[in-house]
Amino acid sequence: MLRFLQPFLLAGLLAGLAAGCSFAHGPRLAKIAPEINATLRTGEDTIQPGDLIQVKVIADQVPGIAGITDDKSFQLNQDVRAQADGRASFIGLDDLPASGLLPAQLDEILTERYTTLLSKEPVLSVAVAEQAPRTVTVFGEVQLPGLVIVPPDQHLTLIDALGRAGGPTTDTAWLSNTLLMRWDADAGVHRTWKIDARRRHWVDEETVFLQSRDIVFVPNTNIDHANILVDKFIRRMIPVPNIFAPVN
Repeated sequence: MLRFLQPFLLAGLLAGLAAGCSFAHGPRLAKIAPEINATLRTGEDTIQPGDLIQVKVIADQVPGIAGITDDKSFQLNQDVRAQADGRASFIGLDDLPASGLLPAQLDEILTERYTTLLSKEPVLSVAVAEQAPRTVTVFGEVQLPGLVIVPPDQHLTLIDALGRAGGPTTDTAWLSNTLLMRWDADAGVHRTWKIDARRRHWVDEETVFLQSRDIVFVPNTNIDHANILVDKFIRRMIPVPNIFAPVN
């Protein structure tokens, strides 16, 4: 009898788990939007992979760097492209992390490194001479996961990004638990929010704006997880009746 009831007991357990968890969700768009939008960068943008970084010495010359030139003076002026991994190669230095830094922050790092090499503090100017396209990443339960380009006016909402990613998948997108991860350049940490981004909230007056390097993840629904669990650990291991057909 227990063997006969086992599939039914497992089915009930999974259904209860899915139903119990499906009520958990993040704050709706309009409620969480002010908190998230308060972290948007204003003014100077951070350096991104693909950016062309321009370093100039404000003074005419600085002392030579041993092993690089025999001249009594040496120009540190250079144009450097930030690599795909976010690092950049500067004259006389090992590769340095550049992506995610403000130009002023990189200026401080280069000044410190070159002061150590030169025994004299150079006066530098660091700027982004050429910007690579700014993007956000949208993945998970969307039709076209990948990079979404941020328009030149820097106005890209969470809803816009989902639309440009083809929209959420109808059956498996758990929009009420959409995750947003953002790099906080000032604090040097990633911040994460869970958002209820269901369609019913798309018409709210307040909405979430995205910025370059944001990551949006739309997870699977609990029902979808239950289907995967049933398929992997039950249907393939135990010959059970059609009650374990995928839940729509």
